[in-house]
Amino acid sequence: MKRILSIILVLAMLFALTACGGNNGQDSTGGDTQQDDNSTSGDTQQTEEPSGDATDSPVAGKKVAYIMIMPSATIFQMWANSCQDLCKALGATCDVFFCDGDFNKWQDTIRTCASGGYDGLLVSHGNQDGSYVFLKEITEAYPDLKITCFDTQFYADGEYQKLPGVTQMFQQDASLVTVLLDDMIEKFGEGVRLIKVWRGPNYNSPFDRREVGWQEYEAAGKIVTVGEVQPLQDTVDSANTVFAAYLQGLNRDDVDGVVVYYDCYGQGVYNAIVENANFNGTNGDALPMGSVDIDPVDVTNMQTRPDIWTAAGTTDWTLNGEIGMRILLLEIAGEYDKIYDPASGQMGVDLVEVPGSAIPASALKPESTVENLGDIADETYGNLSYLSVTDWMPADLIH
Repeated sequence: MKRILSIILVLAMLFALTACGGNNGQDSTGGDTQQDDNSTSGDTQQTEEPSGDATDSPVAGKKVAYIMIMPSATIFQMWANSCQDLCKALGATCDVFFCDGDFNKWQDTIRTCASGGYDGLLVSHGNQDGSYVFLKEITEAYPDLKITCFDTQFYADGEYQKLPGVTQMFQQDASLVTVLLDDMIEKFGEGVRLIKVWRGPNYNSPFDRREVGWQEYEAAGKIVTVGEVQPLQDTVDSANTVFAAYLQGLNRDDVDGVVVYYDCYGQGVYNAIVENANFNGTNGDALPMGSVDIDPVDVTNMQTRPDIWTAAGTTDWTLNGEIGMRILLLEIAGEYDKIYDPASGQMGVDLVEVPGSAIPASALKPESTVENLGDIADETYGNLSYLSVTDWMPADLIH
């Protein structure tokens, strides 16, 4: 009888070990097949389940989210994909939410995730006027929640603010403009005569940060500002209407080129140039332009008329997503000293800027897309040395 009891006890122990030991770094509530039931107001993408092979990862089993205020777009999806790939390699899970350009929806999604047990949030493009007060309240209500922000300024009481423990990441916006100015200077020499298309000052922080590059070059005599055009709305149609009207009063001989601070405006400017015989190459030389940011329409336009849309100033959005998620995971792991800023070369920072790259239209191939620009860009684009790294998160982890 005692022997039978012993056998039963041994079998029971083996069963318990089997049931508890098969998790291997995964979320104990998820397994390989379960999906998270997200009730947030954002548009959600399916959770990427952890791979289960990151046994040395201090973030294994952690749950994070990427929350973008804008609607989904190719470059933002590139960002989201790299976030999820990195988390999966480290045994964490990552949900993705797009908020349709609605600041209230963005806030509601952050608030719901914060109360829903997420360990960290990578939040993007918060409004300058309200993000500081809102995120300050979130950090105070959920002190264990880690937050990393992209393209989000903290502004209140007439000055820029900081939130302890929150890292801010940006594109190095001034360089996104100066790489375009350098391209124009290479074509026409110093003193090149340019039209600037933007909205500002004090319209939004990325534009103001880009204006720093323009003012620097103008003060140094490298460029001359011929005119300034401001769309009335953040749409292609508005930029097209306003710039087309501007061209009606412009003499082609008085200007060398156009630099646009946002590629949405750039598409409208491009259409206005193409539609005007005095500027599209029909009567004399075409008017060249360059834009900040890039999307599939921009690539097509650059391939179609490289004499008009000559260059884009951008960063690698796949790498951007990985940079941002690495920062967030380092916050969760408590390794703030490993956060790296490629613009300054400093470690342990709370401000990270990603240097911009010029994508010349002349370098594009017929098969070029937004996703494979690394094949034709210079070494600043997709540079793995920009990544924050640790022993458990090497630079080549998902490359």
